[in-house]
Amino acid sequence: MTPAAPHPSDIALFRYAVVSEVRVRVLRGTPFGTAVREVAALDHVGLDGRPRRVSTRSIQRWFAAWSAGGIAGLAPTPRAPQASHVLEPALVAFLAAEKRADSRVSVPEALRRATVAGLIGSPEDVDRTTAWRALDRLGVQTNRGKACARDQRRFAKENRLQIVLCDGKHFRAGQQGLRRVALFFIDDATRYTPHVVVGPSESALLFLRGLHGLLLRVGKCDLLYHDHGSAFTADDSHAVLGNLDIGYVHGTVGYPPGRGKIERFNRTAEDAILRDLAREEVDPDCMALELRLAHYLAHDYNRQPHESLQGQTPEARFFADERPLRPYTDEDLRQKFFVREERVVSNDHVISFDSVFYEVPRGLSGQRVTIARDLLDPSHLRLDHEGQSLRLHPVDLHANARARRGTHTPPPDPTPPSVGAARRAADRALAPITQPDGGFPATDSEKEPSWN
Repeated sequence: MTPAAPHPSDIALFRYAVVSEVRVRVLRGTPFGTAVREVAALDHVGLDGRPRRVSTRSIQRWFAAWSAGGIAGLAPTPRAPQASHVLEPALVAFLAAEKRADSRVSVPEALRRATVAGLIGSPEDVDRTTAWRALDRLGVQTNRGKACARDQRRFAKENRLQIVLCDGKHFRAGQQGLRRVALFFIDDATRYTPHVVVGPSESALLFLRGLHGLLLRVGKCDLLYHDHGSAFTADDSHAVLGNLDIGYVHGTVGYPPGRGKIERFNRTAEDAILRDLAREEVDPDCMALELRLAHYLAHDYNRQPHESLQGQTPEARFFADERPLRPYTDEDLRQKFFVREERVVSNDHVISFDSVFYEVPRGLSGQRVTIARDLLDPSHLRLDHEGQSLRLHPVDLHANARARRGTHTPPPDPTPPSVGAARRAADRALAPITQPDGGFPATDSEKEPSWN
């Protein structure tokens, strides 16, 4: 009994279908080359059900294989696995054996061992990437193990203002879709969001303005949690937080458990109001947008029950907390936003801040003075000198260009100048002319009598 022929594979059947398209056209009288080009321009249903095209070269090879061996000739030819076409098989086998014996060994170290074994001249003779790929094709584990997982866990504080979460949410506003960013300040324990500020982009000035408004509303917090944005990592931001004795935590990159509450709030704000701010009738001015978002927080979000709060609203949960608030007075808080720096006064009584010249009182030229810079108002500088605080103003360069210069009269020198060598030589040489007696000394009879 003749054994049954093996069933052709799916790949062979697909190739036979393409070859059949060519045969049909050839039997109709179409030249073979034209038939191949026409079939190559068609979309064929691939093994995955998606349309695909076949090149003319592949169709010619498949037609030749079918002519020589029928449908069995269209079966894919099994290829012996080869780790590398460049490296010697003995070297690849050595590297694989070393890697399997010691999974922590690196590819460069394995190449150094091959050098000692005499398989290569030096480790530089073999590209480490080529060796790594050869091992990877053989199924050898090429990584040396992952680092231990970080201690990542979800967290939540028990009382209000122990941690305040701050994050920026970008959105579009107005008919022109202008770029805007809103910085929200969210209490971690109660989800209460007392304050928001809006600006064209994240900046240290925007963050500090928001921090000032937050502390005026609810008082001091223990920690501030934020990301690695430039507004939060700026030196001025760190200086103010240091003045306020508020700790700050930069969120770890790739740490979703630490940002879950922020991301959930961002989705809520996006669906409720932010996506509607791109309408034509919305004023894109930052202060107008800030007013809209503050109204949303006070009258909508903070009064909506939260499942995570067991059905309580953030506002009710915040004000029901027994932890006492620590408010600031306006004057005390304002002083915390001044940063002091030292500057050297120039000879024309001027100091420079951010390429702006400020006048300093006369008498301090060349001295090192302490300047208090207002971080909420970059143009506000104060001079702290001998217990006095004086506000400095920019130099009016145009007025100085038109002002009349005063006449400088040097002070008289109380010490008369000494007689120089040139004058002494001239007096001696010109004595017969310039002196009344011709430069000759008087005789004893010509001297005036002494009455002493």
